[in-house]
Amino acid sequence: MNLSGKSGLMYIPDALEVSDGMFSLGYNYNPVNYGLRSKGSNPERTLFANLTVVPRLDISFSLLQIISTNENKVKEALGDRQLDIRYLLMKEKEKWPSIAIALSTPFTIDAAMLTQVIVATKQFKLSENVGLEATAGYGSPYFLYRSEDNLTNSNIFSNMKWQKKSEYKFNNGYLTGPFGGVKLDYQKKAGLMAEWDSQKLNLGAYGIIGKRWTVQAGLLNFDQVMFGSSFAVDLFKPTRKIEKLYE
Repeated sequence: MNLSGKSGLMYIPDALEVSDGMFSLGYNYNPVNYGLRSKGSNPERTLFANLTVVPRLDISFSLLQIISTNENKVKEALGDRQLDIRYLLMKEKEKWPSIAIALSTPFTIDAAMLTQVIVATKQFKLSENVGLEATAGYGSPYFLYRSEDNLTNSNIFSNMKWQKKSEYKFNNGYLTGPFGGVKLDYQKKAGLMAEWDSQKLNLGAYGIIGKRWTVQAGLLNFDQVMFGSSFAVDLFKPTRKIEKLYE
């Protein structure tokens, strides 16, 4: 899962098809030098939940929180609350990649982890046990949001504004411009990752424990370490323990 809780690598999302009914919960740590809200001041964490509600469509809810340190104390509530959608425009075919769009909802008034991208992914089988996934995409330099503050935040459709990301208060460059990456996996259980996230080159690795629990880590710009973990459940396929209750 990428930083914001979507199917992907470290920062970038991919366009892989996710099974209908798949539900994931997770955590990602973003180091201080690459904070989206507090670059160079405080590290951050992302808490997320992702659900594929119908075929081709998944929704993710995330909280981006600044982590308080002894050097820089922080007091805040829940953090940036963000609701994103990802829709699979085209499923992968023999000669064509899968293509998806991912969009942050425009109802936010204060968000730093914005996603407005189109992305394509193609899978290749290198051997019986080894596979390769290649992903490429483009992130829009503009986004739609509500130019409001908490004291006037009474209508989710009020004061909509078309905003250039480089002129927004969080000018962090997250997923703005071309991005891409590759993932080399062994039996879909572990793998290595490399990505260009539109700003920097990141390297990483992941492993899946017991089919449900994923742990991953990455070296951002050959400089600082990010890491995360997620747990996935197929709501349409109950575990054996639950099945036994109804036998």
